[in-house]
Amino acid sequence: MVCIVSIMLLASLHLVSYCFQKILQQKLKPITALEKWADISRICGEIQVIPNNEDNLSQTILTLNQQLQKAKNSDTHLDNVLRSNALLDKDTGVGNSEFFNNRLDALLKEDDCQGAVYFIQFKDFDLVHTLFGEQQSLVLLDNLIQTLKYRLNALPNYFIARRDDSELAIIVPDIFFNDAEKLAEKLLQGLCTVSLPVGMNKDEFIHIGVSYFSQAENSYQVKSEADMALRSAQLQGPSQWFMYDPGEVEHASAKGSLKWRTFLNHIIAKNALVIFFQPVISSNDEHTLHHEILTKIRDTDGGLISARVFLPMAKKCGLIQQIDLLVLKQVCRLLAYDNQQKDKCSLNLSIESLLSDDFLKHFLAVLKDYPQIHEKLVIEISEYHLVNHLEKLQYPLATLHQLGIKLIADKVGQYVVSAQYLSVCPIFSIKLHRSIVLNIHRKTENQIFIQSLKAICDVQKVNVYALGVENIDEWQTLKRLGVDGGQGHYFTEPVAQVAKAIHLP
Repeated sequence: MVCIVSIMLLASLHLVSYCFQKILQQKLKPITALEKWADISRICGEIQVIPNNEDNLSQTILTLNQQLQKAKNSDTHLDNVLRSNALLDKDTGVGNSEFFNNRLDALLKEDDCQGAVYFIQFKDFDLVHTLFGEQQSLVLLDNLIQTLKYRLNALPNYFIARRDDSELAIIVPDIFFNDAEKLAEKLLQGLCTVSLPVGMNKDEFIHIGVSYFSQAENSYQVKSEADMALRSAQLQGPSQWFMYDPGEVEHASAKGSLKWRTFLNHIIAKNALVIFFQPVISSNDEHTLHHEILTKIRDTDGGLISARVFLPMAKKCGLIQQIDLLVLKQVCRLLAYDNQQKDKCSLNLSIESLLSDDFLKHFLAVLKDYPQIHEKLVIEISEYHLVNHLEKLQYPLATLHQLGIKLIADKVGQYVVSAQYLSVCPIFSIKLHRSIVLNIHRKTENQIFIQSLKAICDVQKVNVYALGVENIDEWQTLKRLGVDGGQGHYFTEPVAQVAKAIHLP
């Protein structure tokens, strides 16, 4: 009996123990799950999702974890917003000037880097905003940007940014020099297809300056050269791109606008221009018809900077009229000083100077001091500017003509324009652009162009000269076509008048 009771008591204890274990396992289940979650999270190296248990502790931890993840995501979003606001242009979504500077600085620090920077400026873009409102101007800007992106989409890598309201910048890494030139032409052609609002001058709306860079340069030099190239493109007038040849702009010459202004003001104050003479040779007997005046300035190291480098920056700095007047004075002093110089001399004047009443007044005042040289002076003006400012130029050109100063239309054939100016202005001669002359003996189209132009000029009794004659084949072909004179390295290098230009009393 006692044995039976003992067995029953032991069975009861086992049952109680089993039930207690079941209850304890049930109660400890959330804790076990949390331990397992902690172990898995430690092994994986990041917090894992907690199973969706019904107990308050698990739910609390799950809620806290969700809030933590949400806060992290919010911080990441805020960080992205802050970065975007700091580096992206808010109106267009492309990079801003800081983005551009950062990318260029980083790129130039890479080993064996090379590439090109394109500065693209839209002339009178602010006029669109004034006439049609902000929304229309932003629509136009977006169309221009999308056109650029379409033309650039074949490249493996590029960066585009907005430097200011009317100027975009593009960085193209790992591109060769020849390909950089081709891309500039491709971008220009694409941008010229974009429709402009009524009243905008499409022919002069887009200008591109290109700077080719390598690791040896810093970002300041690259940007300065691109800006100089942009000003050179603008100086020519019509929509176009411009890039200096490698080495043409030395590091010492790649200056920002402020440095250029200071430098050019110093040149003007010191009257430190270097004058060169390059003859125009007759095709009949090869005597000198006249000399063209070419101008250079000395940099701080004594090297010579050509006019095609410094004149665009003089225009940007508002000093081009002072430079033109200084050249005129130098030429007049040289002609008056050298009585043996019987040949005429031609000098190029900017369109800004010729359209300025104040400049014309100073011009006439200088001529009054040198009455004996009027017949020796010839003024050259770009054909493009002559055509596009024909009405405004008639008075100043007629005034110069009355004084006995002859006029030459320069760079003829660079652009396709009307020759009507020949019957309106007192033009003595035209000078063919070097692109028409280059390899003329191999280019039938250019030969036909010269023949047609010569026929028009013969009627008007206007001489035809050729610029950029480099070899005997070109010269013989030009003479056969009836050209009256030629100029270029085939005949002679420009002769410098350094000492006289600097030391005349």
